[in-house]
Amino acid sequence: MKNILNHIVVISVICIASNAIGQQTRLSNLYGQNKYSFNPAYAGLSGCTEVNFSHMNQWTKVEGAPVTNYLSANTRLGKSFGIGGNVLIDQIGMYQNISASGSAAYGITFAKYHMIRLGISGGYFQTRLDPTGAIAFDNADVIVNGGVQSSNALSTDAGLLYKFKRFQISFASQQLLETRSNFNYSQLEGYGLKRHFTGYTEYEFILNKTLSLTPSALYRGVSNNHQLDFNADLNYNDFIHGGLGYRMHVGLIGRIGINIRKLFFIGYAYEVPMQNIASYGGGSHEIALGLKFCKKDKKELPEDNLTAVDPMTRSVDTLRLVEQTVDTITIVERVVDTLIVERIDTVYMDGSGTSNREVKKALVTAADQLEFENDKSIILKKSYGDLEALTNLLLIRGDLNISLAGHTDNVGTEAYNMRLSKNRVEAVKKFLMANGIAASRIRTNHFGESKPITENKTEEGRSRNRRVEMNVN
Repeated sequence: MKNILNHIVVISVICIASNAIGQQTRLSNLYGQNKYSFNPAYAGLSGCTEVNFSHMNQWTKVEGAPVTNYLSANTRLGKSFGIGGNVLIDQIGMYQNISASGSAAYGITFAKYHMIRLGISGGYFQTRLDPTGAIAFDNADVIVNGGVQSSNALSTDAGLLYKFKRFQISFASQQLLETRSNFNYSQLEGYGLKRHFTGYTEYEFILNKTLSLTPSALYRGVSNNHQLDFNADLNYNDFIHGGLGYRMHVGLIGRIGINIRKLFFIGYAYEVPMQNIASYGGGSHEIALGLKFCKKDKKELPEDNLTAVDPMTRSVDTLRLVEQTVDTITIVERVVDTLIVERIDTVYMDGSGTSNREVKKALVTAADQLEFENDKSIILKKSYGDLEALTNLLLIRGDLNISLAGHTDNVGTEAYNMRLSKNRVEAVKKFLMANGIAASRIRTNHFGESKPITENKTEEGRSRNRRVEMNVN
């Protein structure tokens, strides 16, 4: 009797799932860590190679409830292209869904900060039905008597992503081309894939140098059934992630995750049912593991210490008047709360050599020779001479103002790179101010990874993109 009741519950649960959203597409509570899992347009977005695995056990205490295993990988090719692939195994009672697909994405950046990416995906979807052990109420049931059956179909997805600084919104359609294949059951309709829709949006608020808050919303829909998730997640120093969510018609979701050296991620989520299944089933558990490989210099320090290697290169176009050749200098900087600068009392002012050509030459030299103390935002004393020469000219040429712009490559998160570029220009600004240049004459800006001057796919290219540009006007 107990087994009969269990199977009745399972059948009821499957019906609920089918009428609400269905299990033809993957259900997850940790999708924020792997957005590629629901939209192929995210393939290659980070510029790194990402590998993710998740295991989800839904509705504990219910026999035959869904168990989902998911593996995916994606990476960027060149500046604009991304590729990826995934494998899904989903077990629901006597049904087993297996799918595998590959995807490609292409993105363009315009008006400095705006990005649009398009993605498509295609693959194979198999549904396998194994009625072995099922309790039959009708001895003539064609499914129970039909033995193990399988049905194959083509799976196609498409997605669109728009990103502006820390805001993003995306839309995708899973199983875009609805396909159908038949089991070998007489007088029974075949198994068909339904078109699903997914929408996602988020905005990251930078609360301080170590803490950010990201509210987000996820929409899932099929036919006339719709579901919404509302989430709020905190990120501490790109190390610890945690948050809460509410899923309409289901219940609450709690999740937590840890990044280890910006390389390995482990996360856990628990869904607390409050409606429907809550009266006869437990919650859902999900665990996710992730690896993220980003190309770095051999001498670069771990990102979990908030460090970055920054060879300072001179600005192009307007700053080509320098006649000397200098080597690339490796600069290591930590984002800290306090910038330490020194006032130099030996700035010597001379009325000669203050032409625009000499000023530009001093700008190039100061940018090329600028170096920070290892692991800190303290300018090394060996860089003072060139900064003194620049300060000297600015004190003489009171008609000139200076502009400082910080840039990084695309290694690391966008928020981290934005903070890093800001910290660089603030260090130089405070040095100039401490030595007599009025703050009103110094304009600073920071762009993070958003304004590369070349592609980031090689170390040489990334080295050129990690820079502080200096200009006068």
